Amino acid sequence: MESVIERDVPEQPWGDVADDFVTEFSRRMLASLKRRDQRARGEWYINGLLSVPGRKSMRALASVAGHGAAEQSLHHFISDSSWGWLPVRQALARHLDRVMLPQAWVLNSMAIPKAGEHSVGVEESFRTELGRVVNSQQAYGVWLAHEDMSAPVNWDLILPPEWLEDAERRRRAKIPDDVAAATPELCAVNTVVALARPEWGLRRRPAVLDARELDASVLVEEFTRRGVPFVMRVSGSTRLVGYDLSLPGRGERLFQAQQLVEWAKRFSRPVGWVDPDYSITRSILVSGTRVTMPAVRRAGGQLPPERALTLVGGWSGPKGKPAELWLSNLIEVPPVALLRLGRLTRRVAKDFSEVSAKVGMRDFEGRSYAGWHRHATLCSVAHAISALSSARRQSFDKSQELSA
Repeated sequence: MESVIERDVPEQPWGDVADDFVTEFSRRMLASLKRRDQRARGEWYINGLLSVPGRKSMRALASVAGHGAAEQSLHHFISDSSWGWLPVRQALARHLDRVMLPQAWVLNSMAIPKAGEHSVGVEESFRTELGRVVNSQQAYGVWLAHEDMSAPVNWDLILPPEWLEDAERRRRAKIPDDVAAATPELCAVNTVVALARPEWGLRRRPAVLDARELDASVLVEEFTRRGVPFVMRVSGSTRLVGYDLSLPGRGERLFQAQQLVEWAKRFSRPVGWVDPDYSITRSILVSGTRVTMPAVRRAGGQLPPERALTLVGGWSGPKGKPAELWLSNLIEVPPVALLRLGRLTRRVAKDFSEVSAKVGMRDFEGRSYAGWHRHATLCSVAHAISALSSARRQSFDKSQELSA
C-alpha cells in the first residue's frame, strides 16, 4: 500500500496523526473545490474533526481557525455553500481503492440520535443499532474494506415520506427536487450501486451487508437486476428453496435458512479468520448449500427467473445452531471465502466505533440535506487520514523491529 509503507514517518503529531500528512491529504481530496477560500475552510474543518476532543460542534471546530468569524464561516461552508460533495467522495474512493486494495464494499447502517424534530430526515422509530425507540436519523454508508482496515466513501440518508411530502419541510431542509422516496432496501442498494458507475473509477468488489433487518428477497432481486455480486447476512427464519439432492421436495418446498444449513453441516470444515477486536486468528466451522429465493409474482408481471444462490452457515463449535448465515450470488466462490467476506462487517463495525464516531460522524448540528452530506464527506476524509496514518505507523514500527 503506497501510503502505508512509507518509512519517513513525520515526527510532529497532530492529535493521533502527523500534521503535514493531514494538510497534504486534505488538499488532495479537496482539489475539486474551485475556490481557494472553500479549500481553506475544508482544511480547517478536517483539522478540527481530527484534533478537537469530544463532540464536534461547529463552535468547537471553529476554534481551530483561531478567529471570531470562523464559526459563521464554517457553518456557511457546510450548510449553504455551493461545493459538491460527490467529487470529494470519488477522489477519496479512488485513492483508497489504490492504496488499500479492498476485498469488498461493505454497507453499514448508522443511526444518529437527535433531540429535536428539525434535523433533516429525523423520525421516531426503533433502531436495532441502539436497541431502543429513539428520535433519530438513519443513514447508510459504503466502506472499502479488507481484514486490516476499512474506511467509508459514500453515504445516503433515508428520508421518510413525511419529509418528502411536506413542501415546507423540504424547503427548510433544502432537499433537492430530484430526491425521491426510497425504501431502506432501495436506499441501501443505490448507495452501493453508485460506486460501480464509471465516474468513480473503482474496481468492482462484492457488496457485503447485514440484511437481517431488511427484506432479503427485495435485496436479492435489486442486486441481481443491477449485476452486483453480494454477500448478505440473513436471519435463520428466511424462507428459501433448497436444491440439495438429499432434501425432500427438492426445488419445490420452502425451508427456513436455518434448516437448510443444518442439513449441510455434515460437509462443514474449519476455517481461520482474523478477529478484528483482538487481532488474533479464530477458528469456525463452515458449510454451504445451493438454494434459491422463492418466486414472487409482482403485480401485473411474470414470475422472475430462478437465480442460483449459495447459503453459508458458520458454527463456533461442533454443537448447537449456526452463529451466522450468509446468502450470496457468488455461487462459484467456496463457502469459506464467502464467510470471510461476510466477516468484514465486523471490521467496519470496529472502525466505525474507534475512528468514525470519534471524528464526529454523528455530530452534525445543522438541519440541511446538503449540510449533512458535506459533513459526512469530510468526516470520511478525516477517518481515512486517521486510518492510513495508523497503518503507516504500524508498518514503520514493524520495519524498525526487523532492522533492529
